[in-house]
Amino acid sequence: MKRFIILAAALLCAVAANAQQLKTAQGITIETYEPKPEPKPKKTLTHTGRGFEQSVEVGVSPALDYSEYFLNFEYIAGYRFNNYIFTGGGTGLEWFLDFNSLAIPIYANARLYLLPKSRWQPFVSLSLGILVPIIQDGREHYEQGFYPHINPTVGVNYRFNSKYSCYLNLGYMPRWTHNERQNYDYTYDCLTIRLGFTF
Repeated sequence: MKRFIILAAALLCAVAANAQQLKTAQGITIETYEPKPEPKPKKTLTHTGRGFEQSVEVGVSPALDYSEYFLNFEYIAGYRFNNYIFTGGGTGLEWFLDFNSLAIPIYANARLYLLPKSRWQPFVSLSLGILVPIIQDGREHYEQGFYPHINPTVGVNYRFNSKYSCYLNLGYMPRWTHNERQNYDYTYDCLTIRLGFTF
């Protein structure tokens, strides 16, 4: 009888210990380690390399003191020395809208970029050359011969990547014309507005 009681007590202790272990195991939370995904690298613009660069631009040049307008289509090509400096030359067509006259500007162009590492790049530009009349209407027109072409501008360039960009600039441009009937020259002081694409 005594052995039976000892055996029953041992069995009861074993059951209690097993139940306690099961309860402890149920309370344990197993955590698994999942590595955090690495952040994607930010897209950075590469530096603009040296080499040939060209752009096309369209715009309008309203006279400041009159109601006349000039429409402009121009092509500029040249050499990009670094992130800051571009020099080249340009030509195109200029249409004196109110008097149906056409002329060809031929000029040298230089541009300086102020924030070369940014996607948005302010810049200043200067074009100097001549304006060659090709079509005149006989009422009031460009006088035969060449006229100065002067166009300082300020603008902002938006880079899509290291090669392609678009820009908007504002500037000043004087235009000399001749009144054939009254035989005198006068000047239009014009604001220039250009939208361009560089490639």
